[in-house]
Amino acid sequence: GSARQHSLYIWEKGVGNLVKILHGTKGELLLDVVWHPVRPIIVSISSGLVSIWAQNQVENWSAFAPDFKELDENVEYEERESEFDLEDEDKEKEENANGKEEEEVDVDVTTVEPIQAFVSSDEESEDGDALLYLHVSPEIEEPEEGWPVPTDVVSYLP
Repeated sequence: GSARQHSLYIWEKGVGNLVKILHGTKGELLLDVVWHPVRPIIVSISSGLVSIWAQNQVENWSAFAPDFKELDENVEYEERESEFDLEDEDKEKEENANGKEEEEVDVDVTTVEPIQAFVSSDEESEDGDALLYLHVSPEIEEPEEGWPVPTDVVSYLP
């Protein structure tokens, strides 16, 4: 860098060519230069002024959606009256082939019916309400601090 002009000279070290000259604020003397260890960022320090030198990031948002349109300035968007409504008031109600509106059907999601393909003939005579498992809490001889100690432990020993 040049201290008198606040200019940074970027050289290609392997070949020895001058790549770029970065000119800072005129009249300010260059005191120090620091560069980022990984990213292409340089910081120059002058008397009372810190300049950060980096590449301009150009974003190409049109690559994200096929109907995306990039704007150079803000544009006022006028929405349709029913665009964000839960039910479209302007749309005519759909009718089925009989000319009647479809009725809502309640679906039972709590009843469990066995699938006959997976039920063997041996299980038909068994009680459907029979206990399928026993809940057993393990007994811990020396529990650590903060562990709840069960008061009503039932042991199932033969």
